[in-house]
Amino acid sequence: MTKTFTENDLVRFLYDELTKNEKQALEQALLTDNDLQNQLENLRAVVGDLNKMQYSPSKRSVNKILEFSKGYHKQSV
Repeated sequence: MTKTFTENDLVRFLYDELTKNEKQALEQALLTDNDLQNQLENLRAVVGDLNKMQYSPSKRSVNKILEFSKGYHKQSV
């Protein structure tokens, strides 16, 4: 029986979240399935692009968090 792999399986493969058996089955399928290989390469590119992105909160968000935290008092143990 041929196993059909989903995009989710490929993402789990990229992040090394598959079981040993799942990983072996996917690697075997990649040897002969060009469409699966293309999907994996596309996802690798997306992951690479995501890793290059830099995120930082806006000053407004930081100020809201700081204002909110002023309402909490440190309690001694």
